[in-house]
Amino acid sequence: MPRKLTLTLTMLTAVILLGVLPLQAADYAQFDALIESKDVGKISRAIEQLEALVSKDPSDGQALWLVSKAYLYLGDRTEEGRLEVFEKGKEYADRAVEVLPNSPDAHYWLSALIGRIGQTRGILSSLFMVRPMKDALDRVLELDPNYAPAYWVLSQLYQQAPGFPLSIGSKKLALENAQRAVELEPGNLEFQLQLARALDHNGKKEEARALLQKITADPKLQADPDLLREVEAQAEEWKR
Repeated sequence: MPRKLTLTLTMLTAVILLGVLPLQAADYAQFDALIESKDVGKISRAIEQLEALVSKDPSDGQALWLVSKAYLYLGDRTEEGRLEVFEKGKEYADRAVEVLPNSPDAHYWLSALIGRIGQTRGILSSLFMVRPMKDALDRVLELDPNYAPAYWVLSQLYQQAPGFPLSIGSKKLALENAQRAVELEPGNLEFQLQLARALDHNGKKEEARALLQKITADPKLQADPDLLREVEAQAEEWKR
């Protein structure tokens, strides 16, 4: 083959590769945006497209943990068959952990789905799910000590689980983990709400209500109807 043609083909291949890789990365971000929209139609579309990717390449770990996340978001917005939706998501999360054992995201979404399955099945199942859920969260923080959502979930776990000897419940650890999550992502209103709840759980009622008022006044809250309803429900509960 003439040298000039060889160079031309080599350059063309490089251009194609450079073009494909950013596109692939942008696709993942696009899928995540569809999931984060919290719109059932968009979440379902993300699931369909991600499952197509996984079908073509079962070793696509990022697609695996993204589709597990999508099933969690879908399950939160599903009434009939919710448990099956969460269990499907966990299947993908398990596969993601196998493919990407050093991915904090894979372990995080596995922990979240374990928790959802436990909550959906009932109190006894929730208790049995505490240890594997915490193990997955511990692994997240082992891989990335600054993974803020893991501290947020750990705070909820310590707050909601019964204390010793039944389980790992701890007011002190619930507060410490909520504070760490907010320290890492101070603008995250979900993390702030959990901190308010942990403060109340620790008897710091004035601080908790002051923080809830601050959350309510934040303009960003209006952009998230689900969180807005949660904040309003918490405010009503604390008025009683």
